[in-house]
Amino acid sequence: MRSVTTPIQIQNAIRVGGLLGAVVMLLLLAACSSTGDKAKRPQAVSDTHRAASLDAVAPDPRDTDIWQRMRAGFAMDMPDDPQIDVELRWYLDHPLFLENAWARGSRYLFHILNEIERRGLPTELALLPVVESAFQPHAVSRSNAVGLWQFLSETGRDYGLQQTAWVDQRRDIIDSTRAALDYLAALGRQFNGDWTLALAAYNGGPGYVSRMCESNRSRGRGAGFMDLPLRDETRCYVPKLLALRKLVENPGRYGVTLPDIPNEPYFTAVDVEGPIRLDLLAAVENLRPDDIRALNAGFHRGSTPPGGPHRLLVPVDVADEARRQIAALPRETLPLPAVTQSPDLPQRRVQWRRHTVQPGETLTGVAQRYRVSIAALRQANGLHTGTLKSGQDLMIPVAYAADARPGPKRGCDGERVLHRVAAGDTLWSIARRYQVEPGRITACNPGLSGAALAVGKTVSVYRPAEVTAVADATRHRRETYTVRAGDTAWRIAQNLGVSIDQLQRWNNGLRTQSLKPGDRLTVIRNGG
Repeated sequence: MRSVTTPIQIQNAIRVGGLLGAVVMLLLLAACSSTGDKAKRPQAVSDTHRAASLDAVAPDPRDTDIWQRMRAGFAMDMPDDPQIDVELRWYLDHPLFLENAWARGSRYLFHILNEIERRGLPTELALLPVVESAFQPHAVSRSNAVGLWQFLSETGRDYGLQQTAWVDQRRDIIDSTRAALDYLAALGRQFNGDWTLALAAYNGGPGYVSRMCESNRSRGRGAGFMDLPLRDETRCYVPKLLALRKLVENPGRYGVTLPDIPNEPYFTAVDVEGPIRLDLLAAVENLRPDDIRALNAGFHRGSTPPGGPHRLLVPVDVADEARRQIAALPRETLPLPAVTQSPDLPQRRVQWRRHTVQPGETLTGVAQRYRVSIAALRQANGLHTGTLKSGQDLMIPVAYAADARPGPKRGCDGERVLHRVAAGDTLWSIARRYQVEPGRITACNPGLSGAALAVGKTVSVYRPAEVTAVADATRHRRETYTVRAGDTAWRIAQNLGVSIDQLQRWNNGLRTQSLKPGDRLTVIRNGG
């Protein structure tokens, strides 16, 4: 039955519709204002502890897939550039490159994406470390750019990254990400939101790209990315990122399966209150040495620096255990005789003493005075020679219990390998794997027995030098790599997990700029 609408009902509908329209307009205006402020003033997070703790905020339960979350924030324009498809084909032809990059990036991607979203930047930027370093925090380019985001020394200092004998924050995930996003946000503003130009400037320098734009304008030409006569490296840089975006946007179209990276924090910060040796974290069960190195790559002296920052990054799932392990370490320095007479003392934190060089003192004399090795003194102070100057200050690593104990027991010398017990492992199978006697393993691991081999437990295995040499020799394997279209020396090195220096050494001083499709390169796996 058809109803009849009265004039009063019509008036009420108009009145309600008008109110709803006003509310919607107010909400839209508020949203636009908020977005505009975020674009103009991207948030800069300078407190590293705060940055790490923010990652611990539970993600929105709707964001069950980190890739879908990334896709939702894609905001860059996709130019009609055939070079994008060339770069995409390269990625598809080199699946191992992406597989390794995603595996390394799984530690960092959640943190990076969080920081990008917090600043309101395009989420394509989370893929930039693939292009820059393949997510390798220790990566160093031919121009000495360093870290995930490949900062040059001067640019790093401009954006607050410390570079001292103790720490290089260009390798630190929290500090370098903060600096990189500060820099990228500034470039985005400088080039009026044109991210193709901003990215070209990140690679080639803002002055260089600005000069190219001005030169084109003076000739009455366009000043967009596709209009500029950029050098090859910068010209291909932006398409490399946009090719990754296409691949992530629709992996099924290209027959690619993206890895399952949890949409939750991988790491968190643990306060250590003062200098501490990184190797002391090896005692934490289920904490892999590669995680310690990858998450704390900025500390390149084997410990946190005397002047800070006094924090370590560890995977979230072992953070509580790491805090307990660190809290149990003594803080005071014991006299050397007490240390020597008490071999059961726990390993100590790093303790430092300042020594001012007196006239006539030598490095050998200082080392003997403090009972430390010359190598330790050199490493601690960044010394490249043995010459000391009167009045020079040295930092002395005071002996800790582990260093002052008697030498290793018989059979506990040679190369130390940490073996994490897996399901099905036995004392005999571990000994056979490392070519040592079972008794050698039990002697070097007090309290260990076949019944105590719990899954996940770490066991120290010492291999004799001659066994190590034989094992190393058998691991070296000579292979041949055929250069493909689009290959560069850097990409080949990244894909094969070797350095450019190694490629040149194995191939009689290879000239990397002269590579062409069909060239055959020698690669020695684990070849040094």
